[in-house]
Amino acid sequence: MEEAIIDFVIAVILIIGFTYGLIRQFRHCVSIRKGNKSEYVHYKRALIGNYLVCLSYSGFLFSYILNSLLASRIIQASFITSDNTSFCSFSFLAILLIAKFRIIPKEDEQVELQEYIVEKEEI
Repeated sequence: MEEAIIDFVIAVILIIGFTYGLIRQFRHCVSIRKGNKSEYVHYKRALIGNYLVCLSYSGFLFSYILNSLLASRIIQASFITSDNTSFCSFSFLAILLIAKFRIIPKEDEQVELQEYIVEKEEI
């Protein structure tokens, strides 16, 4: 019984952490969107990549929550099974990693964009 409670607490802590990360990612997307697109070479690539990261992060979080609810037997497995939600979580996580490390421009270019955004906000 104690192990089940500990597992549930760990799952809830992970869900809270992932939710916080998703909120930060949304804020980052909004800050890129507010930046001036004409003066930044990789604006479209960064914006599309961050949109894809937000979408895949949301899908991963939703799948993870469903998987946790199925594992704790809060939701009965009928159409949605643990195998389906695990596969969806893995797929969304793979898309997130591809978007984060392949589509979004490298850190040097991101720093350039963030410095530009900060300069515009100060003015």
